[in-house]
Amino acid sequence: MPGMKAWLALSLASFLPAVGASAAVGRAASADTVIIHRCVDAKGRVTLQDEPCPKGSRDTARALTRPRDPPPAPAAPAGSPAEVVRPALPVDEAPPRELIPPPPMYRCTSYDGIERYSEQYDPNPRCEPYVLYYPYPNNLTQQQALACRWVEDSCVRLSDGAACARWKAMRKEAASALLRAFSDTAAYRKSELARLSQIVDDSCP
Repeated sequence: MPGMKAWLALSLASFLPAVGASAAVGRAASADTVIIHRCVDAKGRVTLQDEPCPKGSRDTARALTRPRDPPPAPAAPAGSPAEVVRPALPVDEAPPRELIPPPPMYRCTSYDGIERYSEQYDPNPRCEPYVLYYPYPNNLTQQQALACRWVEDSCVRLSDGAACARWKAMRKEAASALLRAFSDTAAYRKSELARLSQIVDDSCP
């Protein structure tokens, strides 16, 4: 029966591509996870590392997931108009971080208007020669000229916004100092940069 044979051959030819398409199944690779340890030693210095903290340090570990690229868009069939493919949103998008108040920062001003910043309230009390504050030093007796006067700086705490601006400036200065550090100070410069970066990341937008 030639007609029956021709029909059977045509049916098999249309069935084989569908079987091949259903057998092509891929597996998505799981995302890599990185554990970051925040170490605080007995002196309050902060370091960030991917290994557990040494003994005697306070260890706070965080698991971070590396972002993955979206799968490639399927190619448009020949002869059909190309579609505009919009990038897919990342699957593992991190939630917005919650900021904590920054550590205190003080601006201290001396009697003659010189300003400095301090992480602690430090008016720097000191006894300065009395002659520096007397308008007519030539009229002082020898005993008065040798006397001193106790003075201290005026220190005010900055607002959180102003403190963040100062912490960011200190981080920039620390990064520059690390680039110029010698081998005997490189470890300290690196830990100081890590400390300031952690403060900015935790407290400043």
